[in-house]
Amino acid sequence: MPSLEKILQSVLETVKPSEQEFRKEMEKAEELIKRIYKLEGKHVKAVLGGSLARSTHLKGDRDIDIFVLFPSHLSRQEFKKEGLRIGKQVFNAGKFEIAFSEHPYVRGIIDGFDIEIVPGFDIKETASLQSSVDRSSFHTAYLQKKLSSAQQDEVRLLKQFLKGIQCYGADLRQASFSGYLTELLILKYGNFLECLKAVAEWKKPTVIDLENYWLEEQALEKFRDFPLIIIDSTDRSRNAAAAVSLQQMARFTAASRTFLKKPSMNFFFPPKTKPLQLKKVSMHVQKEGLIVLEMPYPKGLLADIFWGMIKRLARKLHSALEEKEFKVLRSEAWTDEKSLATITIDLQANALEQAFKRIGPEVFQKQASENFLKAHKKPLSGPRIENGRWIVEELREHYLATEFLKFLLKKLSKEEVKELRFLLKKARVLNQKQILKLYKKSPEFQEHFTRFLKGKEEFLEY
Repeated sequence: MPSLEKILQSVLETVKPSEQEFRKEMEKAEELIKRIYKLEGKHVKAVLGGSLARSTHLKGDRDIDIFVLFPSHLSRQEFKKEGLRIGKQVFNAGKFEIAFSEHPYVRGIIDGFDIEIVPGFDIKETASLQSSVDRSSFHTAYLQKKLSSAQQDEVRLLKQFLKGIQCYGADLRQASFSGYLTELLILKYGNFLECLKAVAEWKKPTVIDLENYWLEEQALEKFRDFPLIIIDSTDRSRNAAAAVSLQQMARFTAASRTFLKKPSMNFFFPPKTKPLQLKKVSMHVQKEGLIVLEMPYPKGLLADIFWGMIKRLARKLHSALEEKEFKVLRSEAWTDEKSLATITIDLQANALEQAFKRIGPEVFQKQASENFLKAHKKPLSGPRIENGRWIVEELREHYLATEFLKFLLKKLSKEEVKELRFLLKKARVLNQKQILKLYKKSPEFQEHFTRFLKGKEEFLEY
């Protein structure tokens, strides 16, 4: 087994861009910035942002983020219009798409590089923010000043570790750690190993405030709804870890403990999930309470937006089932981001007793009693008095989870946002044969469904 030192050295050699790669990326960034300055418009600056500007990017990323800054007095409408116009002109006749964050921006590919041209406002301090993008140049300036060249490599190790345990990315799919957070964590703890040692001891909530903007009690009060509070070093009013879910914070902590006990390259570069044999999957699928909903992936919709939509839908279905007294063990939304999306729900049982007991008000509550008796004139049994309360037994409207979900999908297809309404009309609850057919057909679904059925944190097996 290689030593910890050799593991980290090997990882760094794998993820650190070569001087030639770094030079080519910077040359392309400078070329694009010059192109932007030559364009006529109301922009006043074009600056390189993101991890490339801070020398914390990973080998093969090929991501170039350029922020085009406009005067702060520009109206929001004019700002959006000008930002898109400049962005489109950068790509000339090349392939690009309009993406949406807080406001629209343009992204595409030029010479094999993933380029994002993002508009923002040229401001002097974060107190004057007009959009979240405006922070980016402050982040870059702060980190260029604070991070040493050695720490830049420590950030790379941390990023790859988080990628390996599926905890990297502040998007709606991952709800996890952004690149900026990894940089702040290395500044806080000094290096990768010290960071993992600290994370292994994290409690809920944890507060990190590099610039000492707040007393800990103040930070806990101001950001009391968050399990992890990392104050943005350039903006005291912002929790930079707001996107990090409790699930991902806990996963990072558990994985750190496991790695420190038994270091392995697998934490950084996990082996591909080996799909379960069809026979074993068939045994799982025969379980009465395992339900898979299938729907198409919407063409033209950005993946991050769809992840937000399907995760919200999964939570809604989960809650609706619990309200109807179905015992939900777990549920998970998934998409291959190409043609397929699923929501898998694991129930204790698909069927409930058809009859259930409804407990009413105390007899001594006169008005409530009258209302209850009026509302339940023809129960299956009752009304009767038990322990001073009115009781009736009624038939459930839906006692099969699969049938209830079909009813709910039809109902939601008339109520949800436009993009989701279309999908819900095409959504279907798969039977056992259809689940197995999908499993055989889609390698991506095989990998996802295998992980779901195993239900085990993969890093525990390294």
